[in-house]
Amino acid sequence: MKRLANALDSALPAAASNRRTALDAHAAPEPRRSDPDAPVDAQGDVDCAYCGNKRFVLDARGELKPCPQCDTAQRWKLAALAPFSSRSALSSRQTFLNFKTRFNGVEDETLVDCLESAEAFANNPFGRWLVIWGERGSGKSHLCAAVDNHLTQAGIPSLFITMPDLLASLREAIDLQSNTEQESFTGRMNIFKTATVLIIDDLGAEPSSPWSDSVLFEILDYRYRNRLATMIATNVNPDDFDYRIASRMQDTELSLVIENAAPDYRRRPLSEKR
Repeated sequence: MKRLANALDSALPAAASNRRTALDAHAAPEPRRSDPDAPVDAQGDVDCAYCGNKRFVLDARGELKPCPQCDTAQRWKLAALAPFSSRSALSSRQTFLNFKTRFNGVEDETLVDCLESAEAFANNPFGRWLVIWGERGSGKSHLCAAVDNHLTQAGIPSLFITMPDLLASLREAIDLQSNTEQESFTGRMNIFKTATVLIIDDLGAEPSSPWSDSVLFEILDYRYRNRLATMIATNVNPDDFDYRIASRMQDTELSLVIENAAPDYRRRPLSEKR
């Protein structure tokens, strides 16, 4: 009996130790303490020592900004905007260099002013608005595309979209009734409201309605209050828009408004189109 008791006494601690080992194996691992400044894996993109592959860096005010060295975050933004863009084979070829400013052999001062204003906006769009209005065929769409192409080449995310395409995209989101962030109505509105540079062409091309006016006001009001770079081309006199929209479009502290009274490009001599 004494030998049996001794055997049990020696077995109990071993069994307890085994149980503790088994429990320890299933216990939650201790949280890993990682260095927030340590670099991360590049995950297929360019390896960047400047941001440690995080793609964002803190500026002097402590705000996150896309890394200026690898430029990966900016390219992500450009790719995210692509599905909503009105870019086409024609617009991708429209630049400042091939914008024609002559009509019947004479330099048109209005077209020169519009070109120079569009170039100035493209070179420094931040915190500024540019509104060009005039009759159809006066080159407004060409300048919108030229600004978009310039910004894209500079790596600055810009969204070039016609107002009919913008409204159609929002109607589609309503019809889809999607719960995904980007495909929802709210998600798409946020893209238009917060795009780094928003270029709206053909504003006023669709008949006005309470819904479309509400959409336009929500987008422009957000961009106005946050001083986000915006370019607008329209064949409607800004005075003829809803007062709330017209007032924001014509705020002289923010926006430059130019009337393009040039003749219809489509009617110019063929020699001046080349």
